Amino acid sequence: MLHTRTHGHRYGLAVAVTAVLGVTATGLATPAFAATPPASVTAGADQLTDQQDALTMPAGVRVAGSGPTGFLSSFMEGSTRVYTWTRHQDGAQTTLPGTPYGAAAGTDIVIRAMGTTRTHIDMSTGTELMTYDTSTLGGTYTPKLYLDTGLIALTNVNNQEEPHLFSQDDQGRLVDHKLTGLPEGATYLRFAAGTPGTVIVHYLTQANGVDQFRVALVDTASASVIETYDTLKTTLYSASAVSPTHVAWIEWPDYNKATLAVVRRGGTEIERTPLGEAYQTTVQLMGDWVVSGVTGGVDSNISTADYTLTARPLKGGETVDLLDHATNTTRSSDGSLIATGGTVGQGEGLYRITPDETGTPAASLLVTTGVPTALVLKEETPLPSGVIDRDRNGGSLKASWTFVRHNARVLLTIRHTATGKQWTSSGGTRSEIVPYAFEWDGTFSGGLPAYNGDYTWTMTAKPANGIGPDIVRTGGFTMARAVRPHDFNDNGTSDLLIRDRDGQLRAYDSSQLLGPSRTELNSTLLSNGIDGTGWEVYDRLLAPGNLGGSPQADILARDKSGVLWLHPGAGRALAPRVRIGAGWQIYDKLAAGSDVTGDGRPDLVATDKTGVMYLYKGTGNASAPLANRTRVGAGWGIYNQVTAVGNAAGAPAGDLVARDKAGVLWMYLGNGNGTFASRIRVGGGWQGYADVFGFGDADRDGIADLMAYDIYGAPYLYKGTGSWRAPYASRTLVNNAYGLGGSGTVTRF
Repeated sequence: MLHTRTHGHRYGLAVAVTAVLGVTATGLATPAFAATPPASVTAGADQLTDQQDALTMPAGVRVAGSGPTGFLSSFMEGSTRVYTWTRHQDGAQTTLPGTPYGAAAGTDIVIRAMGTTRTHIDMSTGTELMTYDTSTLGGTYTPKLYLDTGLIALTNVNNQEEPHLFSQDDQGRLVDHKLTGLPEGATYLRFAAGTPGTVIVHYLTQANGVDQFRVALVDTASASVIETYDTLKTTLYSASAVSPTHVAWIEWPDYNKATLAVVRRGGTEIERTPLGEAYQTTVQLMGDWVVSGVTGGVDSNISTADYTLTARPLKGGETVDLLDHATNTTRSSDGSLIATGGTVGQGEGLYRITPDETGTPAASLLVTTGVPTALVLKEETPLPSGVIDRDRNGGSLKASWTFVRHNARVLLTIRHTATGKQWTSSGGTRSEIVPYAFEWDGTFSGGLPAYNGDYTWTMTAKPANGIGPDIVRTGGFTMARAVRPHDFNDNGTSDLLIRDRDGQLRAYDSSQLLGPSRTELNSTLLSNGIDGTGWEVYDRLLAPGNLGGSPQADILARDKSGVLWLHPGAGRALAPRVRIGAGWQIYDKLAAGSDVTGDGRPDLVATDKTGVMYLYKGTGNASAPLANRTRVGAGWGIYNQVTAVGNAAGAPAGDLVARDKAGVLWMYLGNGNGTFASRIRVGGGWQGYADVFGFGDADRDGIADLMAYDIYGAPYLYKGTGSWRAPYASRTLVNNAYGLGGSGTVTRF
């Protein structure tokens, strides 16, 4: 739990407006500071707690410096950065006019920049202390660090960086002091504020081609180095801090792996603590504690515990978590800290860190932006509920969620309750706050069309930075897609049935078979319901459609003794088989799946070994699914295969196709009364196929299709046209079904 507390009534919002300060110095009039409180950002404010006594500022506020009477902060207002001074005493805000401002760490002095002119202003009194032009310092100087009444600047002498300290004399003039005590050839000089009267400098030297990184302390009164410490590799992003007793800095011994280094002043034993992967960090010393953390966590897409701003006791002991993340920290003159960051409980803003009654550092909310630190849902359009007819809604379901942050990882899972099959889609992080939109196309992961039935869905949004809890939303709906005649897994699409050499029967979905090449196929294993046996007990298998009265497609099977059985469809399974009757071994050709009587139910035709065809009308009764036979006619012995294909040519009822012994395929259009019109020649060359069978409406265009496997196992689809003149379009190789099930003893229907 974070060691935080809430302010009392010291900073009331009612006193956020202060009187105008008139600032004059050295005879120069300075524009007054208009005290206008900035507008607050309230998005997500309901997620924050205990903020009623905190000052309010816009999102993105950063603290630049803190002194005895107040602190300097800034925020973006459109394309302009606005700077404000806030008094500790009452929280009154003063908007600083015009140009950018900086701060002299630990003081009430701010530095106004106007071109190359710098003005140091004491905000406790509104007094302008000094004004100078950096271009007239006596050389080509680049300012690096501003002090209360001076600055440190670098110049270049003989291609060597040379640091100088400029301070103000009794007459208010800048006096140039060359900084002494650095070794010859020191390069990559970087400066940071220290305690009053000291400055930290990082630099690099080389000896025999070996880099040596160091941290030194500079006494500003004498402009000289007073302490030096060897370090591991440091970079431009290496933060550092100094107190009366210790020095701390950040090292990078490996690429982007930060280490906290702490040493007692004047000592040689450096204590190092790995901080994990990072590019920027912050570090401060506060009494007997060192406070550090990896910065940038609020906008990061990487999760790490190192974002937590943590206080470590210098004398050993338990660490204390202060903030869930910090953007930057600055040290006040009294040794306290002000941190820009946030906590899950209180949100984004500025926090003051001071010792509590036990001396342990604790963070209290000083300024709130009203923006939550945790991931918060802003808007949502969930998936629909109730019964969904996928055949009518365009085939897809849509949902979207918008959060107050861009860095979320969003996972939507839609799960079929009965089988556990699911579809999962993830949404990666965004570069800006936009909806995480999802569209489910009605298929499971892998491409199998989803089953009918009940579904549950879960949306999980994880903060990509690992800060705060996940957001979870759930719901449910029922899928109700129309059942198709050749559908054996209850998902509204036709299936190819294959019995393999081991006697197993599987249903392969047509949408996958006809989909993009090399689709990973899913199949549904169908049990025959006979203990200890497989489908090899049957010598003839048919897919007649809905023969027994249930909505789902059934299977007819003749065993080797001539008994005919019905396996009623039950969705993604088959109900226990029903015995139709014996004596069916007299027929050498059976075909079922076409409604030849026009009553809306599929029928069975059977041809005996003398070539006489009989019609068995479907009853829709599972216990007696076939009526007594009626004679259709003789002469069917000229065909070696008869197949029921449904209504493929636009006739009043279902049709048959028959292949003669010369390989010519003929179509018999159903008249709707149990008889057929005169045959129509489809074409020759069909002797090259081992299997020819009705496939239902595989392409879902409303017209029954035909499938044929050649003797090499290559499958072809003949799409029905709905025209008796040319009932089938040109064949198409079905790549995904090539060789499916092998050849030889394999049965396809």
